[in-house]
Amino acid sequence: MKRRSPVTKNEMMQEMIKRHIQNQVKFKYILADSWYSSAENMRFIEKRKKVFIFELKENRLAADSESKRDQGAFGRLELLKISEEKPVKVWIKDLKFPVIVFKQVFTNKDGTSGQRFLVSNDLTLTDEQFRTLYKKRWSVEEYHKSLKQNASIGNSPAHTERTQGNHVFAAIFAYAKLEMLKQATSLNHFAMKTKIYMASMMTARAAFQELWKNTHKLAFA
Repeated sequence: MKRRSPVTKNEMMQEMIKRHIQNQVKFKYILADSWYSSAENMRFIEKRKKVFIFELKENRLAADSESKRDQGAFGRLELLKISEEKPVKVWIKDLKFPVIVFKQVFTNKDGTSGQRFLVSNDLTLTDEQFRTLYKKRWSVEEYHKSLKQNASIGNSPAHTERTQGNHVFAAIFAYAKLEMLKQATSLNHFAMKTKIYMASMMTARAAFQELWKNTHKLAFA
């Protein structure tokens, strides 16, 4: 039976923001993907006079004018006339204050093109500021990816709260060790993993060849 957290991810985010404000941590922007882009979270951050930059799903309902907002004439974000690479003021459904949406177009490694919609309550943000600020999230994505694939945080065999907590701590500790090795070797986590894997394969191959040679000698002795 899986253990379920008593609080949601959104509640955890709001609590984290409140704690940072109480501890007088200096920050202005809160960056997150579409998972956290609910109207409730936007209202929560706006009320505390902080700036959010969230990614929005293409089917999010919005209006491109205040009069349409008042009439309840909301449409899917992807169908609104939003220019590429230029922030546009819109009204998101269930929000009383306006926001700006930035339609960012990019090229993937395989040559295909993609787009994302970013939203902020700072109506003065430029296209360059949108790109620069949201790009800072990438280091968090790298952390989560390495924590999952190199430190196996999601592969815990534990079932109790204490043992699962121990596994999470061990995974984060392993990540910290990888960061120390990264500084010493100038290799990223995945390059180190590949190097260790190749070294172990060569060692295993050499051991197998030695065993095979000994077996061959015994067979023809």
